[in-house]
Amino acid sequence: MARELAVPAAVTENGEFDEILRVWIGSDAVVTMQDFFGPNAQNWGMVLADVAMHIARMRLEQDDVPEIETLHALEDGYRGRMSEQFNIQHRSLTGRN
Repeated sequence: MARELAVPAAVTENGEFDEILRVWIGSDAVVTMQDFFGPNAQNWGMVLADVAMHIARMRLEQDDVPEIETLHALEDGYRGRMSEQFNIQHRSLTGRN
C-alpha cells in the first residue's frame, strides 16, 4: 500500500506495544480492529480518549493550537456524528452543553 504509515521505531524496538486499531476512511468508512477488550466497551472509550489527547498534543506541537481548543473541536465532531447517525443527544464531555 503506497500510503501506508510506517510503524514508529519506538514500537518496533519495544515489545510492550499492541496494535489495537487501524482505520481506513473512504466513501463508506471501514474500521477493522482486534477485540482486545471483550464485552467491556468502556475500554474502547478510553482508547478514543487517548487518541483525542494525542491529536490535541500533536496540534499543539505542530500548529500551536491549544489542546483544549482541539478537544472541543473533536467533541463537537463526535457529538455531531452521533446525533446524525443515531439521533443521540447527550451532555458535553467537557461540561459545555
